[in-house]
Amino acid sequence: MLFLVLMAYISAMRPKIDPSGRKKSSFIEEARRRQIVRGAITTIAGGGLAQASLARIADDVGISKSVISYHFAGKDELIGEVINALLRDSNVFIRSWVDRADGARDRLRAYVEASFAFMAEHRENFAAMVDIWGSFGTVEAKRAFNATAYDPCRRHLEGILRAGQEEGVFRDFVPRTLATTIQGAIDGVMLQWVFDEDSVDLPGCAAELVTMFDLATRRLP
Repeated sequence: MLFLVLMAYISAMRPKIDPSGRKKSSFIEEARRRQIVRGAITTIAGGGLAQASLARIADDVGISKSVISYHFAGKDELIGEVINALLRDSNVFIRSWVDRADGARDRLRAYVEASFAFMAEHRENFAAMVDIWGSFGTVEAKRAFNATAYDPCRRHLEGILRAGQEEGVFRDFVPRTLATTIQGAIDGVMLQWVFDEDSVDLPGCAAELVTMFDLATRRLP
């Protein structure tokens, strides 16, 4: 069943058509859908995906289960939209920081700092994401989820690194390899923080990674 979550996520990226055949939902309906998705994230972060029944989510949101059923065909579609929201929100946040930066070195710094800033402000998102990832029962499902979640991050980083090489401020290296390393370092801290919040100093880790990768990428005289 959980593998269907990924299929639901992919379908969630397409324009929505509700069971009556109507096109995109109204503003009020979209607001309700966002409320349900946010409630689902809170429920999953607090008790895990396995315990996040539609009835439990409805109770946490303060609505009836029938309201969820009106907006989503079932739990798979809802979780697919949850994944979509989790990835979209972090991507928009990080890109807004990077787009304001000037030059590849500042953009790399902005990427790392924005990643940690978003973590600090949205702990529930990451707790829910980690639990969803851990709930996939097959290697294929995990691989598909990783491709959906992390390939855009790596491509974004790869573009920053490649631009720095073209600007002449970064040394020679394989951009995709270093992009994978940087994202892996960020995600490694995130996992420790999700499992043991008090043991991880997010601002300190962000500062150390900024310094580490600034030195690692810098072209020496």
